[in-house]
Amino acid sequence: MNSISKIAALSILPIMISACASTPNPAKVCTAEWIAPRADRAVERIEKRASRAIKTLAAASQTLAEGKTPGLFQSLAASRALGSLEKELKNGKGIQDLRTVAKTCNDPEIISDGMRSLLERQGVSDSFISQIESFGIYQDLISGIAEPETSS
Repeated sequence: MNSISKIAALSILPIMISACASTPNPAKVCTAEWIAPRADRAVERIEKRASRAIKTLAAASQTLAEGKTPGLFQSLAASRALGSLEKELKNGKGIQDLRTVAKTCNDPEIISDGMRSLLERQGVSDSFISQIESFGIYQDLISGIAEPETSS
């Protein structure tokens, strides 16, 4: 029985050591080569999950860019789209991944740059992106990067 416990302990040891080694060292990993693919994957995940909301916002931004006022249905759709996007930006896996990269490298601009590029690729106008960036939820997201996560 004693040899079985030694074998079990020895078999678990490499797993425990590898778990300790998997925490990235910011001084070594926070290079453009390390950040870019991780941030891109996270933004792609957000884009995939929020594509319908982003397309609706892009259509509303196009209407505004043309100097027109969105109609009632377009305004309602944009409002729902903002709610959907807010949900994804608060709780989505992509934003969690982006937060992890930003926190690891202590660089909240990784999130704002990633989100801006996502919206630009979807055809959202610069003026509408500026409005989104001024929303409280967006500001809370960016400012929350430096704060430790709380468990509920």
